[in-house]
Amino acid sequence: MEFGCAFASTPEAGRQAMIAESLGFDYIGFYDSPALETDVWLTVAEALRTTERITIGTYVLIPHLRAPIAQASAITTLWQRAPERLEVGLGTGFTGRMAMGSKPLTWAFMERFIGELRALLAGEEVEIGGTTQKLIRSVIDPLPGSVDVPLFVAGNGPKGIDVARRCGDGLIYYGEPDRTPDGFDRLVLPLHGFALEDAESPTSPRIVEAARVMFTLQYHLFFDGFSGSREQLYELPFSRDWLETIEQFPERTRHLHVHEGHMTDVNAHDRAFSERHRDALEAFARESALTPDQLGEQIDALAARGASRIIGGHAVPDWERGLRAFAAAAGLG
Repeated sequence: MEFGCAFASTPEAGRQAMIAESLGFDYIGFYDSPALETDVWLTVAEALRTTERITIGTYVLIPHLRAPIAQASAITTLWQRAPERLEVGLGTGFTGRMAMGSKPLTWAFMERFIGELRALLAGEEVEIGGTTQKLIRSVIDPLPGSVDVPLFVAGNGPKGIDVARRCGDGLIYYGEPDRTPDGFDRLVLPLHGFALEDAESPTSPRIVEAARVMFTLQYHLFFDGFSGSREQLYELPFSRDWLETIEQFPERTRHLHVHEGHMTDVNAHDRAFSERHRDALEAFARESALTPDQLGEQIDALAARGASRIIGGHAVPDWERGLRAFAAAAGLG
């Protein structure tokens, strides 16, 4: 079993990777959301530069943001500098695209893109957009014969899982637990919640602030339709209050306000909303806080579902304490 963590792409990536490596994590991944965060490939490069052992990758790459040839060039460049330590997770870009006012990519697009990317990494000539393309380098920067980087596909529904089976080297799955697919040698599953430090209260300032990010994130995801239909937003506590705030923004720019600070901070209107409903926020924090025994039970349950890697330890804004608490509770190191 491997243990990983995932963060937004920020200037802290190098330090996050160093600390994750020192604590015994096997993997660290970074989001690809250019409207919200720093460039994912520069972030991955910095994380690789500051570490020696830990595997580092995109979690997950949004294909449409760069042409296949540009993505292949970035992957090849990093692979040459850190072979065996680079991974690429790819997804339809739900949040990353929604923050740009766009819908997620189709799975047909994803399958075509992954095929083109694999061919380019193998050194082949590929027909893309009506032209023949291939990675070409000068004698001062020669290319390897092929680049063997694992490509993981993030998919929760039947179409995404099917594409992962046909085109991917593994599956990143955040779907319904009782529908976890089998047959994947590499299956990445999330651990939900925040590990408590010794004698820490479930409503300590650290846990409440970490929970605030995820508490307000629920509204973003249901608003976008990521976690279900827009109608399910109304099942969240005080959702009409949250919607009334969002609907005050012009529709043309509303998506910008919804995603401001997404997964890195809590914007002003989300903070005000969560403070207006402090009891609901603290109830969410209590539900999210994990004792070592509870964390161990989750790990066992994820292993029983076939996980080869568990992603956990994400707790902004105090991410370092979050990583250390998770590593201690999970017995890493």
